Amino acid sequence: MSAASIIQHPEVAALPAVPVPDLPADVDLEEYNLGDSPRPRRRAKRLDRLTRRAEAFMLHRTGIDAATIADRMDVHPKTVQRWIREEVQRIPQETADEIRALELARLDAILAPQMRLAMAGDPKAADVVLRIMERRAKYLGLDHAKPGGFEQVGSLLDALVFGAQR
Repeated sequence: MSAASIIQHPEVAALPAVPVPDLPADVDLEEYNLGDSPRPRRRAKRLDRLTRRAEAFMLHRTGIDAATIADRMDVHPKTVQRWIREEVQRIPQETADEIRALELARLDAILAPQMRLAMAGDPKAADVVLRIMERRAKYLGLDHAKPGGFEQVGSLLDALVFGAQR
């Protein structure tokens, strides 16, 4: 080959060095070297939070009260109540109806013997009966029922007597 047949190439400048960030402290290097992407801490914390919420909800469904669950999970009872409320809101309507029916059946099973004791004059049983009745009203939505009866008749009479000015 002659010197004329060799093609001259202009020199290519070196590429600038790009800083490579350090791996997070919680990355398992053996797992990372296998080609898996590192898992950010946020995902682990979120997963832990969701797991704790699900556990609290399952404990509540078995009949354990929020204070006991809070002690067991080392959180405030209001936090457990909020978790349960949020989990209940995520339940599809059909499943919510099944859970409501299960809870009402449990209350009915407790109510029958307590009602007999309350009717016999036991003040503790009477208190239990009243609390069961309050809980049933909440499950059935009776506390949020629209007013009717005498209140509705009274407002209609007011409208007739005093006219539309009120």
